[in-house]
Amino acid sequence: MAMIAVQIVLEKLASLVTDETYLLGGVHREISELRDDLNSMKSFLQDAEAESESSQVVKTWVNQVRDVACDTEDALEEFMLRFHPHHGRGFIHSLRNCYHYVWQLKGRHRLAVQIQNIKGRIKAISERRDAFSFNKVDEVTASSSDLSIWHVHKLGALYIDDADVVGIEKPKNQLIAWLVGGEQKLTAVSVVGMGGLGKTTLVKKAYDSQPIKGRFSCWAWVTVSKSFKVVDLLRVALKGFLEATKEAAPAPEEIDTMGDLLLVDALRNHLQQKRYLIVLDDVWSVNAWEVVKYALPDSNCGSRIIFTTRLGNIAASIEANIHVYHLQPLPEKEAWNLFCMKAFRGEHKGVCPEELKEISRCILKKCGGLPLAIVTIGGLLSRKEKMVLEWKKVHDSLGEEMKSDQNLESLGRILLLSYNDLPYYLKSCYLYLSVFPEDYLIPRMKLVRLWLVERFVQEKRGHTMEEVAEEYLNELVHRSMIQAVEIDPFNRVRTCRVHDLMREIIQSKSREESLMMVMNERSMTVNEKIRRLSIHQSCETFPSGKKYRGLWSLFLFTSGNSFTSFPREFFHGFRLLRVLDLELTPLSEFPSMVVELIYLRYLSLRRTMVREIPESIGKLKGLEILDLKGTLVSTLPVGILKLKQLSQLQNYRFRFISSLHFANTFGMTVPKGIGGLTNLQKLGDIEVNQDTDIVRELGSLTQLRRLGILELTRKDGIDLCSSLARMSHLTSLYMFSISNHETLELGSLLSPPQFLQRLYLKCGLATLPEWITSLCYLTKLVLQYSNLYNDPLRMLQIAYGGEELCCEARGYPRLKKLVLYLLNQLKCVKVEEGAMSVLRELHIASCRNLEMVPSGIEHLRNLQELLIWDMPHTFLTRIEQNKGEDFCKVQHIPTIKHVY
Repeated sequence: MAMIAVQIVLEKLASLVTDETYLLGGVHREISELRDDLNSMKSFLQDAEAESESSQVVKTWVNQVRDVACDTEDALEEFMLRFHPHHGRGFIHSLRNCYHYVWQLKGRHRLAVQIQNIKGRIKAISERRDAFSFNKVDEVTASSSDLSIWHVHKLGALYIDDADVVGIEKPKNQLIAWLVGGEQKLTAVSVVGMGGLGKTTLVKKAYDSQPIKGRFSCWAWVTVSKSFKVVDLLRVALKGFLEATKEAAPAPEEIDTMGDLLLVDALRNHLQQKRYLIVLDDVWSVNAWEVVKYALPDSNCGSRIIFTTRLGNIAASIEANIHVYHLQPLPEKEAWNLFCMKAFRGEHKGVCPEELKEISRCILKKCGGLPLAIVTIGGLLSRKEKMVLEWKKVHDSLGEEMKSDQNLESLGRILLLSYNDLPYYLKSCYLYLSVFPEDYLIPRMKLVRLWLVERFVQEKRGHTMEEVAEEYLNELVHRSMIQAVEIDPFNRVRTCRVHDLMREIIQSKSREESLMMVMNERSMTVNEKIRRLSIHQSCETFPSGKKYRGLWSLFLFTSGNSFTSFPREFFHGFRLLRVLDLELTPLSEFPSMVVELIYLRYLSLRRTMVREIPESIGKLKGLEILDLKGTLVSTLPVGILKLKQLSQLQNYRFRFISSLHFANTFGMTVPKGIGGLTNLQKLGDIEVNQDTDIVRELGSLTQLRRLGILELTRKDGIDLCSSLARMSHLTSLYMFSISNHETLELGSLLSPPQFLQRLYLKCGLATLPEWITSLCYLTKLVLQYSNLYNDPLRMLQIAYGGEELCCEARGYPRLKKLVLYLLNQLKCVKVEEGAMSVLRELHIASCRNLEMVPSGIEHLRNLQELLIWDMPHTFLTRIEQNKGEDFCKVQHIPTIKHVY
């Protein structure tokens, strides 16, 4: 984490020197020298962090660099936020500015002293590095202990007894079907999953099966690993193929002296016109394929390549035809059988004693269906006394046990291989996941926002910081380090989680790195050095009033009965707090002390019972994200206008009425002057309430990506269109009229935001605005209460008041979600072949005269979900499984839901 800490402080120093020279005075030279010192450290720090995994001396040195970088950032933050000048006129302002000038002198002196102290520490750290002869190296290889454990793990996976394998028949049969069937063209199969899932074991069982050996004329198994060498891969492949065919070949010593070009030629010559099979086991990067592919000719003989990898995106880099098999954790029943077989061998004969069933289930849950974990932990438990208390100790301290217990250490190291392979900027992001409690479904946008305010995300030309953060998340998913739980219609991660065992490991590691400490009922010790604190379950024993001057982030994941309010002293001492997440805490009032946390960048009160935001919110001048979603706040104070750094200001809540299937939406009123918050990228939902000035002011918010605006009237149309025309970056737009019968005039928008992807209009429309059809990137469109009577599917094909809808071939190639709701006259929907080719979700609700699913729905091959609300009985019986006359049209859809 030292690398990211140094990078953050270097960016802050560069900004300070460039933009705030007038503030620095005599400190300018010291700041420049400090920047040079840290730049020198950065030049070899990345390699040092990699080596620190195997060297305690280097690890200590890296930790010292991290601490000095964090302390530097604290000093700069305090200086910048405490000593900016006040602006104003008049006698009072003159006195204030004089006082402030004296305060600045003291601030500069304090900063100069701190910098001198920091420079002294940096000098001492550099001397220690030289004393231990640590220098920058061009290539860092894995430690010998890691390689040894990895090698043993590979041998165990290759030669595991059939009796110790469960749940493998179905995936093995699928692999065999892909390998022996299909086209004669060279085809690849990629088996993907996190470490310990049994990818190597699965492929080896298929590879050794009789159908495979009888199908191919030669075969080779190549173990790749992270530290592969090109010639070694080619040499092992050639020897494997030669041994399989028993053909006359170069002597082994001759093969051992060949270079890569000769080896490629030898392989190509040997494999021409042969049906071969090659396994590339444990591929860590596409580079392994890039060097081997030239040696594997495609002679249209039905040859096959198998990859095992933790990388879900490696298939996209392979030009051959490819099947991807995402290996899943063991189902609960099979996991239990394997656990009992390992934990209760001998006298218990694989049967769990009744008194150990509950704790055994808890331990098994931690394993998360991971065969390696089940076998390893089950083996450890088999050697322990069959006592609940003994087993509970293992359950409660698995993370620490994997660092210290000889029997579990290899498991921890195998799981950590993926973490060690991460680039430095992803390591911080990954360890940050330890903030969330067990079984917590992590929303994509919450995680992205937190990474942003923690400054973990690096700038990338042509991308917003939020887009870069989403790339980070996708990369962690592709590396099988984060499990995507829900995917939205746009193929983005909606929620995700971390495997329970990885969570144990990263909690321990993040505490070791001083990145994060989790405080729960079993671990209430406070580390003064900790920068981020996450309180789980209860904070009743939290030592309120104690000063945590170095604390940057505080998260509360507490049970509803843990407390009812915050005592005033709870936040006292959190002077440098930047992130405060109080989501779902039982708050009924805004905690008054929060406005004194002047360094806050992120404040979440989401889904609390807070009703009012105080005027003093204006003190939080560094606030970037204010999340009020799901609160009872209906009006924002004028003080909000002082928050010039705000990039996200969101507050909306929903309420369902029993007769409606779409929830009513409620937002907030904002003060005049909201147009001055020009850094806003997300704003919603604001209620206009016939205030045309607010509508006009929105045109100043040209950086907006998302806007939700409620309570619109017909007279707002022209001003609204004028404002929207200036929002060139807008991707999501939600507009609601003041009532279901209010018609909005939106036709005057001649230059709509060209990158608009999501458009939700809950309003009457006299005619469908022509500009909607010009939105090239539109992927979601919801029209509610539009009351259109001319057939709109010729032009738009969504909301309608007539009897028949028809979507023509090649219509709406980007549309991913379609909702047909309350179309009372609609009797028939036709979808021509080739229309809406990427549609993933279709919702049909309260269309009382629609008696059958859309004609042509069988052509929508990418449709993943059909959701049916409040539809006639005749409609439902026609798609009844195996009985309905239209079931054959919808049987390809994975998820069909009925909601009454």
